[in-house]
Amino acid sequence: MRQDAKEVMAMTFLSNAKYRMELSARGAMQSLVMQEDPAVMNWVVDPVYLQQAGYEDEDKLFGEWTLELNGKIIRSVDLKPIVIQEGEHRAAVEFDVFSVTIRFVYTLEEERFRWSIELSNRSAQAVRINGLHVWFSLAYIMFRDENVLRNMGESCAVFTHLGGDFTKFAAIRRSNEAPHLGIYQTGGRTVTAGSYCRYSNRFLEQVSPSLDGLLYHRLSLVEDGASMPASAAADWIYGNAYHALDLEPGQTSSWEYVFLPCQDQDDFYRQGAAFGHPHWSYTPVLTQGGIFQAEVGITQEQSIREIRLFSAPPGTEEIRREDITDQAIPVKGENGRFTLTLLRPAPGEHKLELVFEDGRSDILVWNVLEPIDIMLEKRAEWLVAHSYGSADGVGRPYAFRPLSNQGESLGKLTFLLMKNSMSAAVPEQVEKAEAAAVLDMKLHWFEDGDFTRPRPLYGGFYRIYDLDYIAHVFYLLSRMDAALLRLHPPRLYLEWAAEVICLRLNPDCHSRQREKEEAGLNGIFTLYIQDLLQALEEEGLVEWQEQLQQLWEQFGRNLQTEVQQYGGAITEHFYDNAGFGPTCETLCHLGNLDEAERYGQLILANIGFSNDYRVQNPDRWWEALSSMIHSLWGGLVSGSARVAYEHLGNPEYLEAAYRSTMAVFNCYDWNVRSTPRRLQPGEAASTYSVAAPNLNMPELSRNRFGQSVFVASSDPLFASLFSTVSGDDWDMGEELVAYLLGFGTTAYLYRDSSGKLRCVNGYVTEEADGWTITSYAAYPSRYLLLEDKVGFRSGQGQLQRQVRLQGGVFSACP
Repeated sequence: MRQDAKEVMAMTFLSNAKYRMELSARGAMQSLVMQEDPAVMNWVVDPVYLQQAGYEDEDKLFGEWTLELNGKIIRSVDLKPIVIQEGEHRAAVEFDVFSVTIRFVYTLEEERFRWSIELSNRSAQAVRINGLHVWFSLAYIMFRDENVLRNMGESCAVFTHLGGDFTKFAAIRRSNEAPHLGIYQTGGRTVTAGSYCRYSNRFLEQVSPSLDGLLYHRLSLVEDGASMPASAAADWIYGNAYHALDLEPGQTSSWEYVFLPCQDQDDFYRQGAAFGHPHWSYTPVLTQGGIFQAEVGITQEQSIREIRLFSAPPGTEEIRREDITDQAIPVKGENGRFTLTLLRPAPGEHKLELVFEDGRSDILVWNVLEPIDIMLEKRAEWLVAHSYGSADGVGRPYAFRPLSNQGESLGKLTFLLMKNSMSAAVPEQVEKAEAAAVLDMKLHWFEDGDFTRPRPLYGGFYRIYDLDYIAHVFYLLSRMDAALLRLHPPRLYLEWAAEVICLRLNPDCHSRQREKEEAGLNGIFTLYIQDLLQALEEEGLVEWQEQLQQLWEQFGRNLQTEVQQYGGAITEHFYDNAGFGPTCETLCHLGNLDEAERYGQLILANIGFSNDYRVQNPDRWWEALSSMIHSLWGGLVSGSARVAYEHLGNPEYLEAAYRSTMAVFNCYDWNVRSTPRRLQPGEAASTYSVAAPNLNMPELSRNRFGQSVFVASSDPLFASLFSTVSGDDWDMGEELVAYLLGFGTTAYLYRDSSGKLRCVNGYVTEEADGWTITSYAAYPSRYLLLEDKVGFRSGQGQLQRQVRLQGGVFSACP
């Protein structure tokens, strides 16, 4: 829809020293710019870009809305509002809708931008509102542009903090360069935040990069649950907010949000505290028997009435409520600051609700996992019992289901092999992984099993990335005890791994341009390439070792030369954490730390932070068509953040890595009760859709799912890729390998800005002469205090759940 001259003339402009904003003739905000922003970023969805990209969704611009009034659906785009400019700093937009008036007011106040909404009943009769949904369309965009700097500087991730009276949103620029934007609710309640996705994916056209798109966010100020019935019925965490609003004659309900620039995550929370928002730090996920720790700061005007803890214990349908008010301990010398320490003996989701004397409340949503070694054992048992195809199976015998042409599906094999190398081996699990590798994988991805002839499984091309996963399987087979292998000796698998990864990294080995170009893109081989090189050297396979070393170093040099343009952030998609995560990791491994830090900033901007553990995931949207936890790339990007910490030393990477790794276990956790999709022990679903509602597919709202939901999709890409899919644990397993390589063994210690010793992936107990550290790792064997360059590693095959730190030295606890 092209704007004509009259409409342009009718636009409303507001500006002050801090902001410049523009309202359309309809009163929708189509531009919000910070005057001092070097990138001149528009923080809301720009209709000009929508026209350029072919996304004609002007009904979803910031400030458009939908109302369900007395059973009737009313949309703002069907109405003509009155726009009133009240000076250069304030404008009001009014809609008269039958018996009610909706009024939006936009006000610039020095550093702040204030947005208020009023819904008034003008009639002589009570009215019922079942839904009031306002589009909150921030610039959450993957631009169709190979200029990565645009995607970094003019797009943001949006991390939500919902529940109670202190809703807020962190809009973090993808470059991680301030200013970012914090949005704080200062009046009314936001029931939930949904999203709608528009995208274009040209993958099947043999175009790379192929994917772009954007999410429109939508705030539900009133929501009775009808837009996501399955989610609302299961959602014991937020479900008590889903109800209609009855407005009596002359009654008005109002909501207000304040927008303010922020420098980083800490500044986002500090500024929230200025608006009365409690300032929390807390343990988002722990394991059974672990300790939940939280600290909260409140203002002098606030007083705590009660702290309630709700939990969903396994094996029942009850929601347990406990009063834990007396467990909040004031911090000496810090008025308004309290600590909570809770031992949690049972797994399950938890909601902590802080209630003030004035009736307002704030919540934290956190989780207690089963011991992770038990989760991994159950997962391995499930795969062997339910996913493995027998020798006489239909289609592809010996393959693990669901069948896929994508190498990501081989994560089931790498997980089984990795788990069996770190714990007591189960011969049947190794045997089936080996059979799948030799009798299915090798023949399916290569013509007659010839590694020089990859099979074009995608019509006219093959995916370079598939080779990463294949080589990983062969490498892990080469690390297994020879007595566990049935088909070939370990040394042969090591040679196969080298041959495949050399093919992957060498553009001269490929005849088509797509494959030549993609050979220079990063992938998951960063998880194992250095270990593979060492193994080749140890086994005396000098020719392969030298060839791979040369290709690896050349690959790193190419990444170095592209760092100014951030070429490593492009994969098959225009901007992708599957690019900048492994690129940061590669540069770390090769010692290019300054260049790694550039990409590391993209990781930090990509990993969520929230009052809800399920919103602390690396930011992706293209499987769920909404913000999501994606098991595979959630875990792999989290792993890249952990590697960045070990090389760059910034605890921000460590904290981000841990909270996002633990969020990924939501895709495996059979004790979760807040999602419509329940899991059996060992079962898994590849994705969790964060938004509620997911307006593309409402059944996915706050739900776990796999690609089987797309079997009947009208989207030609989904219909082609997933038309025969039967399972929901799609492309899973490699993220568990990334976990096992880091948090699966290691607990980390660091000192915060006040000098206090903190533990990540465990907890610290302070004693008179030192500290005892207890690890949450599945196979605890390593402890690291990086800043002091001290650590502890147990002997081969030995587990060490607790250690002591005394006088700067670690020692084993008996």
